Amino acid sequence: MSTQRRPVEDTLAWLYVPAPRAGELLAKAAKAADGIVVDLEDAVHPRQRPAAREHLAEALPAYDAAAVVVVRVNPVSTEDFAADIAALTPLVQAGHVAAVRVAKVESAAEVATARAATAAWGPEPRLICQLESAGAVARAHEIAAADGVHSIMLGEADLRADLRLPRGAAGDPGLLLARQTCVLASRAAGLPSPVGSAFTDVRDLDGLRETSARLAALGFLGRSCIHPKQAAVVREAFAPAEADLTWARSVLAEAGTQDGADSAASVLADGSFVDPAIVRQAERIAARAEAAR
Repeated sequence: MSTQRRPVEDTLAWLYVPAPRAGELLAKAAKAADGIVVDLEDAVHPRQRPAAREHLAEALPAYDAAAVVVVRVNPVSTEDFAADIAALTPLVQAGHVAAVRVAKVESAAEVATARAATAAWGPEPRLICQLESAGAVARAHEIAAADGVHSIMLGEADLRADLRLPRGAAGDPGLLLARQTCVLASRAAGLPSPVGSAFTDVRDLDGLRETSARLAALGFLGRSCIHPKQAAVVREAFAPAEADLTWARSVLAEAGTQDGADSAASVLADGSFVDPAIVRQAERIAARAEAAR
């Protein structure tokens, strides 16, 4: 691999690609999205998974575009998980796969099993844990704090079913607590902000934009996509507003003038107060703008 790729935690638009078609679709997906999720789970019939793993052994080394690649693997409790990890180990070691999304993680004990299975991948955290049940969300803090976890996220389709939520409820009020829990558990464990679940109506770009803005307001950063045309909308939704970016730049400029000052706090020309916490917020806004470019 010779192409420099964006870090996983700075990637906004994650496009799903079914593993059996990776060779055909990876380069095309990279033109739309800045991150690619090669799916070995729901997108692949169980009987097709052995062939899909063999296909990835050829397709991923041949891929050389800029979009970072992660692979969604089957749940730890399944036989497919061990086969997925065995197939991916040489690809991770060679730098072709940055991390794995582990489907349907239920507990820190499952994370420990996954960590042991991926010991040959080295010390860097590479497990992105998808929480897809009420029990998993209830244990979000212990899962997020487990060794080897890069980040956590929700799998909202399965979670909706487990919570028995109605389809199409305006604003998804039944998922609000789960989403807030995911963000709080992530940050309490020092993990990156979570990525949002996919919006499944590929024709409704306005709905995608509205719900993505809602996720951004809750503290999510980026979102999964199931169609290339969703990627640009997602990047736009998670990019900071121009007014926020202007504010962040003024804060960072002011902070740059305070090096060596007696106080860590200062006041901008518009009267707003600047302290280290405000500077960190401005830095995050600037980083989001860079990620959205």
